[in-house]
Amino acid sequence: MKKPTDQGPHAGRPKGGRSRSQSLREARVSYRTGLKAEGKVVVSVPISEEANLLLKESAESVGKTATALMTQLLEEAANQWSPSNPPAILNGNFRSAEREQLHKRFAAKLVINPLLTRKMVSFQASKATAFYRWLKYKEAFSPELVDYLYDLAQSSSREALHVLDPFAGTGTALTRACARGWLATGIELMPVGTHALKARFVADRVNVEQFEKSLRALSRLDWEKGKNSYSFPHVRITQGAFPSKTEREISACLRFMEGIEDEDVRFLLWFGGLSVLEDVSYTRKEGQYLRWDYRSGRKLSKRFDKGEILSFSGALEQRLRTFYEDLFQRNGGMFSTRAKVIEGSCLFELPKLANDQFDLILTSPPYCNRYDYTRTYALELAFCGYGEEDFRRLRQTLLSATVENKSKRDTLNGFYTNLGCSSRFAAIESAFQQQNVLQAILAVLRRARDRDELSNSNIPHLVENYFLEMAQVIFEFARVLRPGGQVLMVNDNVRYHGEEIPVDLILSDFAEKAGLQVHKIWVLPRGKGNSSQQMGKWGRMELRKCVYWWRKS
Repeated sequence: MKKPTDQGPHAGRPKGGRSRSQSLREARVSYRTGLKAEGKVVVSVPISEEANLLLKESAESVGKTATALMTQLLEEAANQWSPSNPPAILNGNFRSAEREQLHKRFAAKLVINPLLTRKMVSFQASKATAFYRWLKYKEAFSPELVDYLYDLAQSSSREALHVLDPFAGTGTALTRACARGWLATGIELMPVGTHALKARFVADRVNVEQFEKSLRALSRLDWEKGKNSYSFPHVRITQGAFPSKTEREISACLRFMEGIEDEDVRFLLWFGGLSVLEDVSYTRKEGQYLRWDYRSGRKLSKRFDKGEILSFSGALEQRLRTFYEDLFQRNGGMFSTRAKVIEGSCLFELPKLANDQFDLILTSPPYCNRYDYTRTYALELAFCGYGEEDFRRLRQTLLSATVENKSKRDTLNGFYTNLGCSSRFAAIESAFQQQNVLQAILAVLRRARDRDELSNSNIPHLVENYFLEMAQVIFEFARVLRPGGQVLMVNDNVRYHGEEIPVDLILSDFAEKAGLQVHKIWVLPRGKGNSSQQMGKWGRMELRKCVYWWRKS
């Protein structure tokens, strides 16, 4: 962003003598006109360098960041619709007086944010970004989204913050915080995430010359010569995932790694192997399952061709070259010196943290959508040495998001009692039990289950377990945040048996009961659809994808 060269009394004023307020007002009117012309919320708006300068100066004059002021202007434009005809995405589902009351309570907080596109909120925006491209982790934040939210959360004073991400994943929230000179703490249970985080720590300190030396040696490897009697440690759901040649090459790679003395180099080579498993397999991660290619020999209800299946040797060498290129963009070890990672479940790690520790919590928990991450990442978990019992234990320990999860209520109650904090869990349970809309939805789902109308009889248990555990997480957020601290959370609404579950409103109700203030519930301009089964029986309903913004007074 260039500074004006003219430092006189009119420096920074737009050409033509227009005032700052006139220019910003015209930009807002122009944007609103574009909305009406398109008949929908427009996502991107070109902005000139001149307007950018004005935006920055105007923001500074009112104590905001330029990002915050731009967001405010676009929100105002995007939400100036006729009250009698608001965007459908903001509408409530008023099947009961309780639903209508809950929606009215938060209606003013539901705000369309045109800058939040689905691409920006998802992993798609990270595919070509250094370090973030090391592992395809579809659940990860994009760096662009994190930077945008950090710009909004940070006051104009530019003070360094301490950030917490209790569902850290591969660590985007942590790495972007450290890049700003902030402190960051993450909690992660999934081994895929913890290994990705370790790779980021290792990347800060690995000897690049030693890494390059190992790459040259790897290029001369005899890929047909594997470890004696090695076989990939499959579990039931991964059997037959690779061509036989691929398993031989994996074996050869592991044999090669045994000869690498440098521990950091050896780990990055191993992590490179983990990161290409999907590319070299007959599978593709799709929703809550692995989708199998017809060449796997499995019996399939529908023929699926995933396209080219790469050789392990070629895919690994290409991925490691990417690692090598990115190592030259290290930021001087800022991540490894400013970040802390706690391996475990946030359900049991959050309660052990001290009060009033963090300035900002930025996170995205698993959604209430039946996704089973132990199935989605089955190849990677098996590569890490997880057996059948390990899978079951991990699935149960994760935040409940699948129909196979059993209730953790008694376990959590006992855990809080042992900590001497039984009253804290009693408050959590009370907030859960008193959420009228949630209890009404559970009653509908239970009746449908009793009539054998659900696709899976455990769906009511899933919804109940999910919201009790999320109530616990949110109450812990309120406790560990410092006064004035903020929460930014990404989550989606869901639908079961034609019944929309307003996750955004229910969790915001929990937040208020925990002592937080609901500042905004940003709604993405485009929501998400429903499964074909739901649409066929209940019709299409656009469901809100949101970013919640809560504050601790």
